[in-house]
Amino acid sequence: MKKILLLTMLLLMYITNAQVSEKKSGISTSGGIMTSGSQVVIFTVGETNIQEVDAGNTHLSEGFIGPDITESLGITDYNTLSNIAVYPNPVKDSFTLSLPQVGTYEVYLYNLQGKQIFSRQVNDLQNSFDISRLTATGYMLIIIDRKNKLKKSFKIIKK
Repeated sequence: MKKILLLTMLLLMYITNAQVSEKKSGISTSGGIMTSGSQVVIFTVGETNIQEVDAGNTHLSEGFIGPDITESLGITDYNTLSNIAVYPNPVKDSFTLSLPQVGTYEVYLYNLQGKQIFSRQVNDLQNSFDISRLTATGYMLIIIDRKNKLKKSFKIIKK
């Protein structure tokens, strides 16, 4: 696997023929360095985070994926949605979600294993959710306002 990754990195650097700059490096007891012109590849054995390099629009990392991965995956960073209330908590049969303004919100409920219990789209300021059929345990409630790029999560305790 490391050989394939190494060969892929070298091939991409040759194709792009761009300037390469080192961002991170690691110290290891074994490994090596391969150079070709201005291209340098450092590899180690057993290291978690070895090196990250940029070659034009290509970002290569062996082991750890750098913080710019969200940009390349198209993931949007959302700010915190404020002035939301969830009550009562702990919940016996149902809870109310109070939103700050009228709009379209996505509401998701997940169990502690990460399984989605339900998802709903709500538009009202006050929304009631019946969870009487669910097991008494903890849940994660996530509210997303995609239009304004806002989100908020709550821990819900079902008694």
